[in-house]
Amino acid sequence: MRFPTVSVILPAYNAEAFIAEAVESVRAQTYTDYELIAVDDGSTDRTGEILDELAKEFPAMRVVRQANTGLAGARNAAVAAMRGTYIALLDADDLWLPEKLARCVAFLEENPHLSIVYTPMTPFDGATGERMEGHSKPCHAGELTEKLFGSIFVHDPAAVFHKRVIETCGGFDESLPVSIGNEFWLRVSVHFAFGLIDEPLALRRWSETSLTRSNRLRGRLIKADMLEAFYFHKGGRDRIPRAKAMRRLAKVNYSAGKLLLRQFRCREAMKRFVKALRFRPGYFKAYPFALFSLLGAAVR
Repeated sequence: MRFPTVSVILPAYNAEAFIAEAVESVRAQTYTDYELIAVDDGSTDRTGEILDELAKEFPAMRVVRQANTGLAGARNAAVAAMRGTYIALLDADDLWLPEKLARCVAFLEENPHLSIVYTPMTPFDGATGERMEGHSKPCHAGELTEKLFGSIFVHDPAAVFHKRVIETCGGFDESLPVSIGNEFWLRVSVHFAFGLIDEPLALRRWSETSLTRSNRLRGRLIKADMLEAFYFHKGGRDRIPRAKAMRRLAKVNYSAGKLLLRQFRCREAMKRFVKALRFRPGYFKAYPFALFSLLGAAVR
């Protein structure tokens, strides 16, 4: 039995509004030697029904069902079921351009010393479908740990990578509700260099509803803890200059503290400001916020 070269992994949870569009962007690929593993991660809307209907007309597509475990668990379930040599991630609300797989697979086969290639990812307005300018970060190739620690610019749907990456580094961290891709690429960067096709071949859906204050705060808190864990326990200290790491950890905790303070969560904010100052005692702008949050916690 011949296995496909690429396994496309598409988790979906309550994605009835856009899952068909994501599947169609896979079906429209000029490269055809792939399987599509769509994971219905315990959806309570029509996502599962839509996936079943699409699979009837799409022989390369398989649907895996499971109770809701979150993005990381859904991806890991698909990895366990995959048969390909390369892995390509796609989120249910994002899209690929038709030549995405062809370009990425050709790059990896022309550069066998590399196990990962990615491209920039262009955002598009989820309401109008129009592409948006000014929201993409500069991308880089090579050894990326230090750069990724300072700014996450590798987006999951923009990457294609060899299965040896998972075999070496493990799968996606199911303890994280967000920052799953950020943590994965940081951990992977300790062991693998990255190739870059410096042309956007994936599209990221942009929606204001995903940028609520609550979501920003939750994401900032989780990112701060994830970066700290990576630096101290997952190989970061061997790759990132200590002074640079301390500046980054101080900044992200300071930022989290300010978001907490805006919600009058003074005690939690104080802990973040204190942590920022522990990482970087000379981070002077954090001192008044630490004092203010201490006073606020005492009053409340």
